[in-house]
Amino acid sequence: MVGLLPRLDSEAMKILCAGFVLVLSAAAAAAQTAPQWPDVVVLESSWRIEKYNPAVDKDPFSANREQQATEQAQKANAEASDNRVRQGENALPPVTRQSSGQSGSTKVRLSYIYEMRVRNTGPKEIRLLIWECVFLEPGTTNEVGRRRFVSRVRIKPGATSRLLISSSKSPTVTFDVAKAGLKPSDQYTQQVLIQNIGYADGTNWPPSKVR
Repeated sequence: MVGLLPRLDSEAMKILCAGFVLVLSAAAAAAQTAPQWPDVVVLESSWRIEKYNPAVDKDPFSANREQQATEQAQKANAEASDNRVRQGENALPPVTRQSSGQSGSTKVRLSYIYEMRVRNTGPKEIRLLIWECVFLEPGTTNEVGRRRFVSRVRIKPGATSRLLISSSKSPTVTFDVAKAGLKPSDQYTQQVLIQNIGYADGTNWPPSKVR
């Protein structure tokens, strides 16, 4: 019986050590997933590509409106010119049609839309957010791109707001052809980092360092 006591103590110590390791692991995981900034919770984030094709998206009635405007201007010009001639003055030069130039460019343009929805969990109204979209290779921690944005907002305590940025810059500097057929959400893993918070009372996070 006495010989069993050291063995039982050893088993108990192993159990206690294992439990302690589990607690530390859980605490470390919580620390990694907890946001590194106060008062702002990112509820969702996404990005997408929008295409504008002038040949397809142009106004189909613009030519008719331009023609009507030209005819009205020509009629008014003719009446004014006749009045000048009757008064012995020189006639006005004729009005020529001026094209809006809408069909001048046929190049397809791409816009990248970066979006997130946040909630103000703090006690003060938020007026400014500087945030970054970080893009990783799916299933890895390899960063392949990062975009920083400045949004002037009015988010009262407890309120939510949707921030949307349209940019000509893609998530990454180079484009992987293998991702051409994938949805934006499948091309990269997206993370949002809050880098600066400006409050309505003039204070900021992180606070300015006093020199």
